[in-house]
Amino acid sequence: MNGTDVRAPTSVGLDVRLVPAAVGAWTMTVVGIVGPLGITVAASVSASVVALVAIAWTARGSRLLVLPVVLGVAGTMAGFGWALVVRQHQLAEHPLAAESMRGSKTTMTLRVSDDPRIIAGTDRVVLAVDVVAVRGRDVTDVAATVLGPMDGWSGLVPGQTLSTVAKVSAPRRPDLTVATLTVSAPPSRVRAPPWYQRVGAEVRTRFQETASRALVTPESGLVPGMVLGDISTLDDDLKTAFRTCGLSHLTAVSGANFAIIIGALLLAVRAVGAGPRLSVAVIACAIVVFVLLVRPSPSVVRAAVMGAVGLLALLVRRRAQAMPALCTAIVVLLLIWPAFAVHPGFMLSIAATAGLIVMAPPIVDRLRRHRVPGGLAEVLAVAVAAQVVTLPIVVMISGQISLVAIVANIAVTLAVPPITVLGTAAAALVVLCPPLATLLVRFVGPALWWMVVVAEQLSSLPMATITLW
Repeated sequence: MNGTDVRAPTSVGLDVRLVPAAVGAWTMTVVGIVGPLGITVAASVSASVVALVAIAWTARGSRLLVLPVVLGVAGTMAGFGWALVVRQHQLAEHPLAAESMRGSKTTMTLRVSDDPRIIAGTDRVVLAVDVVAVRGRDVTDVAATVLGPMDGWSGLVPGQTLSTVAKVSAPRRPDLTVATLTVSAPPSRVRAPPWYQRVGAEVRTRFQETASRALVTPESGLVPGMVLGDISTLDDDLKTAFRTCGLSHLTAVSGANFAIIIGALLLAVRAVGAGPRLSVAVIACAIVVFVLLVRPSPSVVRAAVMGAVGLLALLVRRRAQAMPALCTAIVVLLLIWPAFAVHPGFMLSIAATAGLIVMAPPIVDRLRRHRVPGGLAEVLAVAVAAQVVTLPIVVMISGQISLVAIVANIAVTLAVPPITVLGTAAAALVVLCPPLATLLVRFVGPALWWMVVVAEQLSSLPMATITLW
């Protein structure tokens, strides 16, 4: 992304017409997740009434300029509100809702919906699942959270179905899950995942093996995280250093990964003279392939969407086009996965992408006027914009402020694209041509070494972070 032209005249205004609708959809979704059913119904009724009044005034020929905005916002909020009323009703009537009140154990069939995550400092994992059957009877699919031992649970792949006996308790937090399921034994009757999930699992295993052969520790554990979001072999000390320096976002599949891959492919297809339609087709196929490589999951799909929008924000001369794209992405993602509304990763993705759209181009223009070279201006603008807009969210979540985050992100900027591009190419080749994959991984060794040095040195500085609470 370093060679991407982010110049856009600051005089060009942003198209913010969809912003109220996106904010309304997000607000109503948060209300529907955090609030009880009665509050959601009341909010939905209120939004519906406002929408009907706006329609009536419009039909009577009113020329108030604010009416279309009011109608769009109220209509969006009403639609999302009633959808969440239905979702909350499904959760309240689900068999596990009654079981959670009693804290009883029951037999159920689950489908894994995301990768297991190890709970820090323990030998247990937390796992997102969908409940598909209770006591042998099919039920409406609803989300739940499993807390279980690593034995039998840590190696599960999204898409697998399994049976287990679990203690049912109330959800740990408002997130549209029906219950928290605590298990003490490995699952039974575990079925194979879909083919595309098996492909992703095989790529991860092969890529880990390739990295361990081609690189030394801790670089060998870092590259799977930066390319595939797989931090299972990442050194604990390096994890801490990355967190201190504000670099931990690089070890998760994010919109930046997709933006870099898409940008590199776009440069390649343009270099060979491909037209717009062929370019779009190649980019679309690349997104699908990359999603398969890193395993399809809600968070990965979110990253793909945000990466595409972020790249649009950097590429198009008319940055007014980027804001409607971001707002549309927000509405669509919340419509499919409403729980994103209270997910920190979603908040950070939206904030960072909005920062690229709103803040990065003006910063680049200002730096250029002060004779800062183009490439350096782009690097500084992206790093500063992302840190400024995400800082309040990071502080709210972690209670810490990293004083070295901007410096660290600028220092590693040039190392990230080659690692992402060559690493992704290596991941795609680990099954087809292992020797070439190994060679590509070795090529990124120096860049990985530099990232490790930056993280270790900056994290060791006095007052690298300030703890607020």
